[in-house]
Amino acid sequence: MIVDKSPLPGDEVNIEPEDAPPSYDASVVSPPPLHRDEKAGPSNTSSTHSSTQNNSSSPISPKSPSTAPSHKPGGKRPSSTSWFNFGPSARATKEVRATIKGLLRDLVKQTDAQGALGVLESCADACRTYDLSLSTLLQERSIEGHTPLYWSIINRPSAESSDASSPTPTPTQESIERDRDVVMALLSHAAPLTDATVDEIRLACLHASDHGLFQRLRRSPAFAPLSGSDEIILGGTVPVDDVEVEDVPGDEAGFVVNFRIPMFQKRMRISQEITLEFIAKGRLWLLRFLVAKQSDSRLGYQHMRAGSWVVALSLLPHSPPTWIDSRLVIEDPRSRTAQSPISTSASAFPSLPSSQSSSGPPTSLSEAVEGMVQQVARESEGPLAWRDKPKPKIELRIKRSEQLTAPTSPWSTCHPVIAVSLEEDVRANSLQFKGCPYIESDGSLLARLEARLVQPGSDCIIC
Repeated sequence: MIVDKSPLPGDEVNIEPEDAPPSYDASVVSPPPLHRDEKAGPSNTSSTHSSTQNNSSSPISPKSPSTAPSHKPGGKRPSSTSWFNFGPSARATKEVRATIKGLLRDLVKQTDAQGALGVLESCADACRTYDLSLSTLLQERSIEGHTPLYWSIINRPSAESSDASSPTPTPTQESIERDRDVVMALLSHAAPLTDATVDEIRLACLHASDHGLFQRLRRSPAFAPLSGSDEIILGGTVPVDDVEVEDVPGDEAGFVVNFRIPMFQKRMRISQEITLEFIAKGRLWLLRFLVAKQSDSRLGYQHMRAGSWVVALSLLPHSPPTWIDSRLVIEDPRSRTAQSPISTSASAFPSLPSSQSSSGPPTSLSEAVEGMVQQVARESEGPLAWRDKPKPKIELRIKRSEQLTAPTSPWSTCHPVIAVSLEEDVRANSLQFKGCPYIESDGSLLARLEARLVQPGSDCIIC
């Protein structure tokens, strides 16, 4: 016969004060009394209590919250972090953060690129361990008001210091290549970049007057991500828009920008904008080919017919104001390989002597044969030569009667822009048509911008 009895004094489970979670003293209710038969054996409470003490003294991984006991059947398990702080404490995290910022400060001053890369990887490991964001640290202006990315570009050795004429890379050249890798490694760890960081990188390249590095950074997806349409058109790769800047010898105010734009017509029809950025004469420039829209802020204070193809030139932030007189020049690709019919026929018959004198009958049989061959060549190749004759080059004047100024910030919606519609020139307007003779056979557009930082005057830009 089983008789219910009131609980004995030693039957309930007692939790020692030092074992009880401090935050649960007032909220956790003691377990209900245990009902047992008087004929049952001795209570195993002591063994259970001993087992509980042994378990509480064993180490617990911070990632194993399931080892904490459950006090409410069917309810939520109390978080172990409210009892024990197994993860990095706030104080430790703060100290690690300060240490990493100090290491980054030293990293951008190092001349040993390999050592800098090792330090960067150590910082990345520490950030993963302490749940810190290395991207955020690299984009904080924590070093003299600038980011570590800024100082890594400023302290990067100039490519001009290397001996490019030597057949094998010198130690200086190898060091430059490694330093380039440091900048790119910092950029990869900092991605995704904020607009403020991109503006900071532009400023660093401008202060360092490093157009080559600026173009390399523009090809990086972290610096210049593709639009959705461009990503589909180009297969997810950043288009290699080659941009080269040359100074004009003997003209301190003149410069020439040669550029090559792959898949020009397709990108214009689908993406409706192609952007080129470059550094010249201590300024950041923006050259755009775009399809105009209604109330288009990209055109500044100018208005173009919606749907027209436009070329626009403007300054980017941090650039001082300047006068500008320039022209866009696009040549027929055939002009680079065109040959005259006379030279073609002469090369086809190298055994024949040079052409006879301008007048008089032939003085020998060989001269008579040569004259007949040249006449036949001119008659047969005349129509073909006329069809393949290069067209005149396109010249679009890009000038401004007032000084060109830069926007005060990258987020300015309206700022001075020099915009010219391709419809102003018949030949330039043909760039949007299929079979345009000014487009390369692979779909690329080769052009150059000739500019002088002077007040517009005569028609001559760069003589």
